[in-house]
Amino acid sequence: MCFYVSRLFYQRMIFCAFALAAGSAFSTELTIVTEELPPLNYASHGVATGYSTEVLEAVLREANIKSTVNILPWARAYYLATTQPNTLIFSTTRTAERENFFEWIGPISSRQIYLYKLKSRKDIEVKTVADSVQYKIGLIREMASGNAFLKNNTVPDNVIDYAPTAESNVKKLLIGRVDLIISQDWSAAYQMKKENRDPNELEQVLLLEDKSSYYFALNKQSDPLLVQKIRKAFDKVKQSGLMDKLRNKYMH
Repeated sequence: MCFYVSRLFYQRMIFCAFALAAGSAFSTELTIVTEELPPLNYASHGVATGYSTEVLEAVLREANIKSTVNILPWARAYYLATTQPNTLIFSTTRTAERENFFEWIGPISSRQIYLYKLKSRKDIEVKTVADSVQYKIGLIREMASGNAFLKNNTVPDNVIDYAPTAESNVKKLLIGRVDLIISQDWSAAYQMKKENRDPNELEQVLLLEDKSSYYFALNKQSDPLLVQKIRKAFDKVKQSGLMDKLRNKYMH
């Protein structure tokens, strides 16, 4: 009898060990969405990369979570993140309007938002936001920078031209479809280089914002354990010094 009990106990211990090993990777499925916003997040040869992407990959490794990054137009990515539990979106500006939709993890990067024109457009004179509404303004649909601009200023609907991505917004400026665009400084420079154009062809007309930061954001209805694991893993990655190294890699 004693031998039987001991053997049964031993078999159960072996079973538990295998079960723990099989479940070592977190089992809740995580959906990750982002947009083309280089150098933070973008596709290179069909693979997601960039400063924020590499930070997130390090966080997922630390948390032992397996998932892939889906690059979508921002409006589509934002819709999924606000309607689908266990969905993470980045790089996301933390605003009062968005606060209650997400669990916020970060910050991962600071941001500076400018109103730009082509330096060659001597016909465009903007000294205040009120001056800008005389011209066609390009912004990205559902982007926090554009939403803030529209909320904080009186802007007629007919002066706004929406773009799905930062790339298309810059292209519209270059071909004269819009007169001004709203963009992050490093994103504008990156997109100009991508078009084989000199970033100095752009002129920063007005500084619109420099007080907020970018975050990883998880749908508010996500599994609390999933949120906790990612938050703890982010803290470890932050303390490791990796973010400073990646900042130097992508932003200088």
